[in-house]
Amino acid sequence: MRRVSFYRNYHFIEQDPIVPALKTITRDEHLKPSEAHEITGLATQTITNWLNGKTRRPQNASSTNFAAALGYARHDELLPDGTVVPGYKKVRDLDWKEEAEKQADWMLRTADRRAAQKEAEKKAAQKKKRSNGHRT
Repeated sequence: MRRVSFYRNYHFIEQDPIVPALKTITRDEHLKPSEAHEITGLATQTITNWLNGKTRRPQNASSTNFAAALGYARHDELLPDGTVVPGYKKVRDLDWKEEAEKQADWMLRTADRRAAQKEAEKKAAQKKKRSNGHRT
């Protein structure tokens, strides 16, 4: 069954028009989904679903992160009839190997912070127990 949007200035049937813009970035940069994953941190399957058309409406945070990590910024076009054509513009050239290393370092730091936070939460939960074994 076809899904039709009813926005006056942002038209699409089946798939949000931001998806072809994301496909264009991937194609222009000659990246495989696995390579894009290493740079952006997005799941390989998410990127694959964008490219093969399974995703209808990607999350704004995901598409923005994807584009920014690859050196692109949102650059929409407004047609005379008021229709918005979403797109991206390359704003900086990046070294993919260096960006993949930065992403890996960030993931490790984030994992360490999450582990420390969970440990602190466990300790706080243990301190809140009463002498009779019940929590406050």
